[in-house]
Amino acid sequence: MQQLTAGANLVLAQPQCQIKIKTALPAHIDLDVSAYLLNAQNKVRGDADMIFYGQKHTLNRSVELIEANGKTPYLAQFNLNTQLLDLELNKIALCATIDGQSAINALQNIEVELWQNGQLSATAIVNSAEKTEKALILAEVYRYKDQWKFRFVNQGFNGGLKPLAEYFGVEINDQPNTPPPAPVATPPQSKINLSKITLDKGNSRINLTKQTQGFGEIKINLNWNQRSIQPQSAGFFKKLLNQNQGIDLDLGCLFEMQDGTKSVIQALGNRFGDFNAFPFIQLSADDRTGALQGGEWLRINGQYWQEIRRVVLFAFIYEGVPNWAETDAVVTIFVPDQPPIEIRLTEGQPLGMCGIVELTNQAGNIQVQRHVRYVPGHKELDQAFGFGLRWVAGSK
Repeated sequence: MQQLTAGANLVLAQPQCQIKIKTALPAHIDLDVSAYLLNAQNKVRGDADMIFYGQKHTLNRSVELIEANGKTPYLAQFNLNTQLLDLELNKIALCATIDGQSAINALQNIEVELWQNGQLSATAIVNSAEKTEKALILAEVYRYKDQWKFRFVNQGFNGGLKPLAEYFGVEINDQPNTPPPAPVATPPQSKINLSKITLDKGNSRINLTKQTQGFGEIKINLNWNQRSIQPQSAGFFKKLLNQNQGIDLDLGCLFEMQDGTKSVIQALGNRFGDFNAFPFIQLSADDRTGALQGGEWLRINGQYWQEIRRVVLFAFIYEGVPNWAETDAVVTIFVPDQPPIEIRLTEGQPLGMCGIVELTNQAGNIQVQRHVRYVPGHKELDQAFGFGLRWVAGSK
């Protein structure tokens, strides 16, 4: 294992590698990481070449970002596969930016780790106390002749995420979301939207206006304590569950159609739904341990949003002690052309189920209402939201 100083590099032994970012964050500070796929002019070719919290992987997953839930020592991990990169791409710049008024010197030292074939190959340390900037170019993976190399850069950058992205050629849309203007002959070029919406007790509702083309694919992600970037997680889960098995945190929803039909989508009972046919809602995966890199996903076919009256998203602990505060669970809602909407489940109560958020059809628009209401089980959740379904014991 090598300890790299600024400017030092090493040859990658294989196409696939992982780069992990590690530090400890104060409670009031967020650190965002991003990656930029660059051509010979050191610029991105378009929006798809920027990887960040709102766009976590390239189409072919040559670059993938995995973010930790909660302020754990390992904040994020980049999975890279240089074999999948287009020939015109010569470099991947890996960066970090701090939100708000703080600068990098408000953090503890940042450690960058290079992993290959399951082994730690190199580490590098950013002395945060020396950094008065709000952004850093941490490292880069670059093509040199017919080899790919990793280099520790450690270069400060004035400004936050927006100036950094623009430096690499990304066009940023920093205007608030408003209804589209009257159609014109040539539609405006799409731009990356860096905003992120967090719904909490003080800001619990947002309305999303239907666009001309409809809502498209609405994606909901449930994620929590991913073992792939938390080596200490075995001890954590042992403490949480008093055993060495992972917690089983499940995502599901209650739904009501415009014709009054009501039902449930969940892994329990294998009720996974259907994306292209009724009810136009589908649960994609059941993650029993939190080890899946993407967590659990539920998709709503926004082309049929007019058929749906409301959807109540819930999570429940299928196995393990109900301790929501320790799971660091987060639900993120992705709607095309809208900022990601994030709801964190951090108010832990000793109850096994949580009604998280309700999506309501309001004259074709989507009203997103945070609830985060903890209840003992399905019957109580049903009663809380007035569905009136019949419940029997089930298994998966």
